[in-house]
Amino acid sequence: MAVVFGILGGLLVLGVAGVAIASYVQKNDEPTVTRPAVVPTTEGPGPFPTPTKATLPTAVPTATATTRRPTVPVPTRTTPPPKPQLTANQVVTANRLYKTGAQRAVGCRESKGGLATASKASAYYRTIKLCLDRAWPRHVVAAGYEFRTPGMLVFAGRATSPCGSTTDGRSFYCPSNHVIYMEVSGDMRAYRQLPTFGRALATHTVAHEYGHAVQGMTRILRANYALQYDVSGAKKLELNRRMELQASCLGDVFLGTNKGSYGLNGQLYAQWLYIVNYSGDENARGGPRDHGSRASHGYWARRGFAARNPAFCNTFVAPANKVS
Repeated sequence: MAVVFGILGGLLVLGVAGVAIASYVQKNDEPTVTRPAVVPTTEGPGPFPTPTKATLPTAVPTATATTRRPTVPVPTRTTPPPKPQLTANQVVTANRLYKTGAQRAVGCRESKGGLATASKASAYYRTIKLCLDRAWPRHVVAAGYEFRTPGMLVFAGRATSPCGSTTDGRSFYCPSNHVIYMEVSGDMRAYRQLPTFGRALATHTVAHEYGHAVQGMTRILRANYALQYDVSGAKKLELNRRMELQASCLGDVFLGTNKGSYGLNGQLYAQWLYIVNYSGDENARGGPRDHGSRASHGYWARRGFAARNPAFCNTFVAPANKVS
């Protein structure tokens, strides 16, 4: 096959630059403190001497009991100690996402409707997304973050989002509103010319963009952009490549885990393999080298697919020649 149709998932080779980074809130539970019961003690004032007539007063005083409470300190509400603040570099290189173990299969099945029309393509995307919604919560929560199901919007040609507008026909993920934007016209065109290729392309794109959503929920995106803010030139481009290559790796962790139920074998697998091995930006026409070469993309995509574990997607500690 001479060319690869479309671009692999918005922020992969279709990235939208300069997106804002959304923050995510973790919940801390405070312990319940029960006030201890106070048991009062009672003391009498006696004994009294026996009075005589001479000393007997007109009004005889009566002994009155008094109650004394011991001094009890009032307990104060305790809060857990604050979690240590990680640096941006620690968030991307030592994120607990990498320690959440192998992904579990969710029995995902490919939509049989194809992508010949916009409505069918939309249903195709959403079928994959529903599977991803079931596959990633365990990892995000185990990493210590809150899982929030990302939204999805399907568009043709032009889209406007809080991250900006695009007219280049590229899918992307916007962390500002936690929404995946899928461009449909390119996938429809690919599917009409080569149906199996079009299916493989759409499948990989959705999984890749969801990989960015996982990065967003685990604060990797925000930390990466913070690191990019402090550098420029080649170093900035390298950081962006690490982010993009990781998104593909995470997406292919899911595809490798569910390849049996999804039917990712035979010709569909061959087309997926072609896509991941021949998608790269080294021949970009005047564009920045910010997504990764064909060799690098193929390496990380195949690695995630085979390992089925986010631990194998830590692109931020990889040598520079693996993220070229």
